[in-house]
Amino acid sequence: MAQVTFNRELGAAPVGITRFSQYRSEDGGNVVVNFTTEDTSEGFFKRADKYGVTSSATGTGTVTLQAGSMSVKRVFIMDGTDGSILGEVAPPKTSNRLDVSFTFSVGASVENYLYVEKTDRSPCVYRVTYTAA
Repeated sequence: MAQVTFNRELGAAPVGITRFSQYRSEDGGNVVVNFTTEDTSEGFFKRADKYGVTSSATGTGTVTLQAGSMSVKRVFIMDGTDGSILGEVAPPKTSNRLDVSFTFSVGASVENYLYVEKTDRSPCVYRVTYTAA
C-alpha cells in the first residue's frame, strides 16, 4: 500500500510550513504526484486545487478528507483517460469532526486528477489522503 497526503494549512506555521496558505504533498511508495495547480480555472472547477496523481500498480484507491477541514465543498477523482468522475465525497454537513472517504479503481500508470473544490474564496484548510493498494 502506498499513500500520499495533501495539506493546505493556514495560521501559525506548523512543522514544515514556512509561510501562510502553503500546501504540501509528498510522494509515497508507488504513488507519484505529477503536478499541483492551486485554484485551477478549468470549466466548472474554478475554485479547486488540482493534483495529477499516478499509481504504478492496478488496484483500489481510497481518498479520505480528514476531520478539521474548512471551506471544502467536495473532493473528487477524475479519470485521466475519459474525464469521468471515479468517486467523490462532500464534508459532513453537521460537523467537520469526522473523516469521510470513498474508494475507486486505480489503473497502473494512468494519471488521475484529484480535485479539492472550495466553497468560496474564504481561506481553505484541508488534509486529503490518497491511498493506493
